[in-house]
Amino acid sequence: MASTLSEKIESKNDMTHTNSCCSNVAEKQCNHLKYFKEFLRDLTKDAVTNEGGGGDVVGSEGVNVSCNGGGSGGVELRPFILTRSNNESYAVAKDELSAEVIMCIWQWLVEKKCPEHFQVGVARFAEEEINKELKNKKLQEDLKATGGKQVDDTSDQAALDLLKLQKYIQQQLDKVLLRLCDNSKEDNLKNYADCSRETLYRCSESASSSHTPYVEAHVKNKPRKMEDRHICLPQFSNIYRLEKSLSFYGVFDGHSGSLAATYAINQIPYRVAQQLNTIHNSSTLDSDCYRDALETSFLQADHNFCHKQLSSGTTAVCALLLKDGDENFKHLYVAWVGDSRCLLVSPTVHLQLVKPHKPDSADEKKRIESTETGGSVIFVQGQWRVNGIINVSRSIGDYTVKAVIAEPDIVDVPLQSSHDFLLLGSDGLWDHVNEKEIVDCVYKSLADDEQCLEDIPKHLIELAKKGDSQDNITVVLVLLKERQKIKEHFTKILNKSS
Repeated sequence: MASTLSEKIESKNDMTHTNSCCSNVAEKQCNHLKYFKEFLRDLTKDAVTNEGGGGDVVGSEGVNVSCNGGGSGGVELRPFILTRSNNESYAVAKDELSAEVIMCIWQWLVEKKCPEHFQVGVARFAEEEINKELKNKKLQEDLKATGGKQVDDTSDQAALDLLKLQKYIQQQLDKVLLRLCDNSKEDNLKNYADCSRETLYRCSESASSSHTPYVEAHVKNKPRKMEDRHICLPQFSNIYRLEKSLSFYGVFDGHSGSLAATYAINQIPYRVAQQLNTIHNSSTLDSDCYRDALETSFLQADHNFCHKQLSSGTTAVCALLLKDGDENFKHLYVAWVGDSRCLLVSPTVHLQLVKPHKPDSADEKKRIESTETGGSVIFVQGQWRVNGIINVSRSIGDYTVKAVIAEPDIVDVPLQSSHDFLLLGSDGLWDHVNEKEIVDCVYKSLADDEQCLEDIPKHLIELAKKGDSQDNITVVLVLLKERQKIKEHFTKILNKSS
């Protein structure tokens, strides 16, 4: 039987890299190590500032809210943790715990801007420390979920409350990193470097930053709450110890609250990795293996979330990118339920990979109205809806509507040198901006050297707003090659056509 992910990650010997990119380089020559030390020192300063900080604060916009490095009371505003309502939490069963711990740690490190070459090593060390503490019965009792529908967990560990767990993990991460700030441990910091990037980055003063493979932006817009969620894991393989070089990106558009979307971003990447790790131990991976891993992960996430009997649901579009031995993207797998979409773009053609799951499409309407599901498609509030309630025919969650299923559609595409970027987004974007306008905006922005990469998805959000989008909007832009190469490629094609 294959070992679990938590077992794979718990070994401290595995976490410590003897062939780290910093191991054979003098400290003064390693810029990445220098930045990591600066990051730790800044955390220490923040911890001192935070000692007199106030209570929990929620940003008025409910999205993209952070106050890194102190500020008013030094309080960090983190929507995925802070809430005023028990409706924003769920019970975490024992077999869901590892996924929640890993994702909470990873999101915290990214939000804190931990240098990317140290993220994986620090995450593994922190997870090992936190998992040890979570075995404590007294702590389990303190974090125990109360009220609402409880998970039927046959293990000896009671289900834990998501918000209590996340707040505990955040506190423990602060402690772990403060321990690393200790001067006596500085000589060991190089052990946390990510040696898998050794061939991509040189430890020198000129290598102060690395190519960013993705940028994202999201906005609450007109709705009262932000129910979209997204996940970007360019180091997916390193996080979950996969043999193949993979990255994972997903956009989830929640409805009836954000719980289903939150659950999906925490659980689906872990489930995909778990499936792929199991396959690695039994056979050679092929396209069917990746497709099966994605489908199984969607169905498992839906089954487990529906078991909690929470009314929330979510769309999902997930992209799994496979690299070859030369670190070039060679294959793309996209799985989806609902109407969030994914666009694959080259200068001469853009390919919409997703056919949205809508109740009024002929095949979905037939399935919904079949005797087996007993559903109906009704026009309500200007949209076709399943049983007059939900305007998508497939989703994760929505346990009360039997006709809405979580079986994803999946496509896989061999990637060519002509492919430049991938764009994932919720329907708040796609329903209000045509694809050509989106593609033109991205290419024009990438070709402008004065245009900040991080601003490109924000431009797309503004286009959607101008198109009268009233919904939450999330945009994830994934570059399939370096920006300069995309610019050169686009310019070459443009010159040929003129």
